[in-house]
Amino acid sequence: MELTLYTEGFFDAAHFIPEHPGKCVSMHGHSWKVCVWVQGDSKNLNNQGILWDFGNIKTLIEPLDHQILNNILKKAPTAENLVEYFYDNLKEKQPELKFRVRVYENTLSRQSYCEGGDSFNA
Repeated sequence: MELTLYTEGFFDAAHFIPEHPGKCVSMHGHSWKVCVWVQGDSKNLNNQGILWDFGNIKTLIEPLDHQILNNILKKAPTAENLVEYFYDNLKEKQPELKFRVRVYENTLSRQSYCEGGDSFNA
């Protein structure tokens, strides 16, 4: 049986986008929201019956909390590149699972986001 899990986490961090034609070229901060969907077969459950521990979201985002993202990412810290960063970290640890990641640049006022990852069959 296919199982799909969902969890989300939040972190605060600063960044700037080099060579951006607008305001984002200057250092500024966001309260980021990260959403993770995990899909896998029930045959992949561990001895405790867990496919992917919900606490993993904290481990995923904690290294970025209250940091300057430009110092951590190897490329411009855009929402798109953060999705790739999180996805690559997830796949590296558990390649047998499928992941979708959504990153919101702000948790207030508007809902703009980037999403990417494995395709899930509807």
